Amino acid sequence: MILDLDGKPHLSELFDRLRSGRHLCADDGPLYLALRSDYAAHRGLFGALGFDLVEHDRGFYYFQSEAELGKEATELAVFFFVLIEAWGDAAKDIGDTAFDPSGHLVDDLPHLTRESWRRCMAEAGVTNESELTDVVRKLERYGFAERIDESRFRFRTPAWRFLDLCADAWRDAQPEDDDAEEVGS
Repeated sequence: MILDLDGKPHLSELFDRLRSGRHLCADDGPLYLALRSDYAAHRGLFGALGFDLVEHDRGFYYFQSEAELGKEATELAVFFFVLIEAWGDAAKDIGDTAFDPSGHLVDDLPHLTRESWRRCMAEAGVTNESELTDVVRKLERYGFAERIDESRFRFRTPAWRFLDLCADAWRDAQPEDDDAEEVGS
């Protein structure tokens, strides 16, 4: 197998970021454009190195791992599950709320405001405001969010990965519709 490395700008930076768990989207400018313009070649190159480059249908890229969720991934997943439940309880549209251009205040996050949510967060290792702020920093590091200012952040397109996961989990938890069978009984 001959790999053509010519014309692959940002290759080293792409590999380093993706390998560290970063999700790349249009906000990443030249890195995103490099992947988008030649996805198949990058997928083949990274595949030859043992990495599975994924192009998500919502327009972002990441390395897929078959490894079990680690502590950080668990924290992030629980963060999103609590957030989605809070927004659902408030009858907010999830997509519009998540991607509100004005962002979200870290101090207004609901994760530690209800006992059931505090328990969920504690099981993921988050028990106070400082640790919750650390979770937001992890969201930034992996490309799911970015800071607007010291107290505010916004979600980036890769946050859909967790939002979709939450939606799938909710659908899976719904009871099957047995009404049709009961009517004919």
